[in-house]
Amino acid sequence: MDNGGARLIEHTERIKHALADLCEPLHDVFTQAGTHPLSKAPAEEDRDNNPDFSGRDYAWFRTHFVRAFAHNRLQQRTLDPWRLTGDHWRNGELWMANGEFELRFLHGLSEADVPAPGSNRARAAYYCNPPLPMMPALFGSEIDKLILLWRLNPLGEPSFRVVRTIGRWKFGGTAKLDVDFPLPQSSEELINMTFTPSDDGIDLNLPNEENDEFGAGGISG
Repeated sequence: MDNGGARLIEHTERIKHALADLCEPLHDVFTQAGTHPLSKAPAEEDRDNNPDFSGRDYAWFRTHFVRAFAHNRLQQRTLDPWRLTGDHWRNGELWMANGEFELRFLHGLSEADVPAPGSNRARAAYYCNPPLPMMPALFGSEIDKLILLWRLNPLGEPSFRVVRTIGRWKFGGTAKLDVDFPLPQSSEELINMTFTPSDDGIDLNLPNEENDEFGAGGISG
């Protein structure tokens, strides 16, 4: 393994350990949001008194509700050194930081896709991390900008995917990533993951089978 590959693995291990303390809290609060009555169709006998927001017309509302619920619950927890950042009143921003990494939550478009940055300059700049093998030599201790893609399956159970973007691409194009791995339910599972460098970035070796992901599309976050 060359020095670039070794640095890539070392940095990915730092990301992994930094996120370990978020595994259980994020799965917990997003499960609460995804299984909340407002996220599901009411029982037949309750339809006269409770609105049904389960249809396609209200997908936008469910996305905003999940982000708002998660933000509210995370505010009530001590997650040091992580803290909530950004302005949640501004279209439901759900951002976190720990002094070493920034983390922005986006609703995943699909299981495979990573939302393109679009034309917003601030968002596009966030996507432009320096490639990891170059980072220690050229950029020192610059803060890493990570994206956490979240999705809910039909039962309201969440799945998360961590990506580190290294440039812009157009809608429908190939995402530019050098780190891409699922965030499991427990910190122990995450710590036990191993990574190997490849031509496309980091390959993940899971100790157990990966759970299937399902959920509606969307890029709000």
